[in-house]
Amino acid sequence: MEEQLAFKDVFSDVTRIATKIPAKEYQSKGINPIIDQGQSAIAGYSDIPDGLFMDVPAIVFGDHTCAIKYADTPFFIGADGTKILRQVRNDNLRFLFHALKYYAANLPGSKEYTRHFKWLKECSFIIPDYEHQCQIAESFDTIQDEIALAKQMLAKADELIQSRFVEMFGSQPMSALSVFCDFYSGGTPSKKNPEYWDGSLPWFSPKDIKSPMLWDSIDHVNDRITEKANLKLIPEDTVVVVVRGMILAHDVPVAIVKTAATINQDLKAMIPKRECNAVFLASALRNQEKMLLAETGQSAHGTKKLDTDVLGSVAIPNVPLALQNEFAEFVTQVESLKAATRQQLDRLNTLYDSLAQRYFAE
Repeated sequence: MEEQLAFKDVFSDVTRIATKIPAKEYQSKGINPIIDQGQSAIAGYSDIPDGLFMDVPAIVFGDHTCAIKYADTPFFIGADGTKILRQVRNDNLRFLFHALKYYAANLPGSKEYTRHFKWLKECSFIIPDYEHQCQIAESFDTIQDEIALAKQMLAKADELIQSRFVEMFGSQPMSALSVFCDFYSGGTPSKKNPEYWDGSLPWFSPKDIKSPMLWDSIDHVNDRITEKANLKLIPEDTVVVVVRGMILAHDVPVAIVKTAATINQDLKAMIPKRECNAVFLASALRNQEKMLLAETGQSAHGTKKLDTDVLGSVAIPNVPLALQNEFAEFVTQVESLKAATRQQLDRLNTLYDSLAQRYFAE
């Protein structure tokens, strides 16, 4: 038997009894976690002695971000946009957690940074009897556990590649990246000329740099663009790195373009001066990500940027091509395993979404 209930009949907003910690007071380590409206499960820590929210488990909702989190240990909350929800009745909280994930993802403007709690409170919820709630929650939890395991496997694979890199090259002589490569910045053809954008030639920008190997881009330009505009064609197996954008606050995306293509001005292409394995070069750059993040500057408009001089100073193992190729073969094997794991992750996410549609859609 199912009921259709208003938000106020299912959830209680208990945020007022929680202690809010300003972002500037977050600690990187500590006794008690801070949960805010960001995407990370834990935003930071605090050691203050009083005010810990103890009525757990509870659900945390991000007013601006629509992030949904399940907290089963005592916690503090971030000062802005964080809501704590508990069940009004004796419903299964894990069932309500999964239901809220579905509803939050479908709120008006869920992808925009605005306030959403007002919209969430307007939702009505399909609530089955308690036994079915438990069965549904168990199904979702099983899928979620498998998703978490797949993500853990991908992270471990990346760690394995980095460990192998250090093992093979940690004691080798180093040279600046500028010794190996010249750098090319791309550009954006005029949007006022539709002819420039009528074609099949890939035009890569930071939004495309989502995986280590790139075969195609979201946007494309005219195949003869290099004859009509100041845009250079980069050859296949070219390493590219994001050099401008707010993502540089926490990541330096690096990828290998596997086809002849063009790039925009927010990417930098590495054009080898001598024979060099692209997989080795990309891994060498990723291995220096902490250094690059530390040296990332800021433009006059506040956007993060990575200067060419900084990029050129990155230390790269100066080793023979045969050794580079040996490392690349190892990476290729690991990437093959990662590709299979990503496919499984995609299937699990699709299954989760289809079940959510089945159980929670009105």
